[in-house]
Amino acid sequence: MPRFRLNTLLSFSVMATLSLALVAPTPVIGQVFESDGIAMRFMKRVHQRSSSEVLGAFNSVVSHTRRATVELKRGGERVAMGGIVDPNGLIVTKASLVNTYNNDAPLVAELSNGDQYLTSEVAAIDKENDLALLRIDGKNLPVMEIAQTNKLSLGSLLATAGLAEEPVAIGVYGLDPHKVDMKNAMLGVMLSREPGPATVDMVVEKSAAANAGILAQDIIVSLNDLVIDSGSQLIETVRTFEPGDSLRVKLMRADKEVLLSVVLGEWVAGPNQARHEFQNHLGGELSTRRSGFPSVFQHDSYLQPEQCGGPVVNLDGQVVGLNIARAGRVATYAIPGSVLSESIAKMLSAAGATKNQDLVQSRLSAKPVISENDESALAPGETRWIPRETSK
Repeated sequence: MPRFRLNTLLSFSVMATLSLALVAPTPVIGQVFESDGIAMRFMKRVHQRSSSEVLGAFNSVVSHTRRATVELKRGGERVAMGGIVDPNGLIVTKASLVNTYNNDAPLVAELSNGDQYLTSEVAAIDKENDLALLRIDGKNLPVMEIAQTNKLSLGSLLATAGLAEEPVAIGVYGLDPHKVDMKNAMLGVMLSREPGPATVDMVVEKSAAANAGILAQDIIVSLNDLVIDSGSQLIETVRTFEPGDSLRVKLMRADKEVLLSVVLGEWVAGPNQARHEFQNHLGGELSTRRSGFPSVFQHDSYLQPEQCGGPVVNLDGQVVGLNIARAGRVATYAIPGSVLSESIAKMLSAAGATKNQDLVQSRLSAKPVISENDESALAPGETRWIPRETSK
């Protein structure tokens, strides 16, 4: 019997027990606010599942796929995972984690063998699935092999590949592919009721605005170069974007112009919703973009948001999906292999169509477009991060 099969069989009873514990009914809301015991028990179970003894049993399962797995970093900090889909240096990852205006630090792709590459461009974006295709200057790179038939049974064990020999996490397949409706985007400010410009009266704690550094009494004058003349116009403009979109914000602060970048969050309203969000956030942050997917399956691997974007495999080591969002306390979403393959094929086609052309930024589309204006063309190797797409 192959070693990894023996290991997984030996660990199956342990994993089954852990998974049942993780999907146990959530206590009533009142108990959550009476004690932090739930969070402590949850983290204890996570640590049990994340122990070297348990993860080590799955080394052989991820050994092949990890060669085609990359870690994407800015300033030495991981921002996302990804998978190589073309031997000449094309990487698929979670778009909203890399397609931002916080691009002062270069985006670096690190492979499992320690090689590092500077990304040269965003070659294509699938906004609907929150996927991006990045280009690096690589040759003869190992490629992630996606299973064409990957029907999974409820309770199947899955492993998330990383750069190390051990998987990043293991979990249990819990919900078949389904649609997740898009939630409204939220900036997180309360505006003055006085007529006139969009003056911030209060900033919601831990919101997108707070994270970006927007303050009370700031006057927001533009979003992505779109002039904002009033509070109502700001509200309507934000509604045209989606959670996870990255925006350039220009504001006036005490007669001084300030430029900020903000990543929109998901709308939260009312005490019941706040309590629901509190429960979901037990154990760590959730992905900013965790809704609006046409098809995702759910598993209970414990991932941080920046660990999304990489491949998840079954016990045969086949790539059955790509982790796309940490959606809840015990919920991680992954794009199924069939949907992933279709999206990659479309993005590869788009990347090939523009491979030898200059790219320019389009305010309306995140897909690369052929330059029609030499003065606006990008310099060789220059990257511009484009936050929105209107066409699918």
